[in-house]
Amino acid sequence: MTPLGGQSAARGFTLIELVAAFAIFAIGVTILLSIGANALGMAKRSSEYTRAALHAQSKLDELGVGEALEEGSDAGEFDDGYRWELAVTEQEPPAADTGAVETIPIELYKVELVVRWDDDRREAKFSTLRASNPSVGGL
Repeated sequence: MTPLGGQSAARGFTLIELVAAFAIFAIGVTILLSIGANALGMAKRSSEYTRAALHAQSKLDELGVGEALEEGSDAGEFDDGYRWELAVTEQEPPAADTGAVETIPIELYKVELVVRWDDDRREAKFSTLRASNPSVGGL
């Protein structure tokens, strides 16, 4: 049977519809691949920063253990290509709320650690305060 107009019903898609559908599909795939590549890059950078933080934690944990903490700087390299630079400076204790500086039986040090990797293109900085008992002579 034919429709009332005497013409047969058109079947399938036109060439323009196929080209438009393929273009939309190609744009969608390109966007998804770009998102995936960015996600992989961010995961890699996150892993690198996590490794730098773990190296920094291990370096800071060993600082002042077995020997007195002293002012100065030091540098070195971890086994996996990460490098570190350490700076230790003595700090004055903070003033009390009244503005008076009290004498306290500890020495306060500011410790700054910089971990670098990827041929020094990336770095992470860590800073903390450490307290230690001053060395007491005669004991």
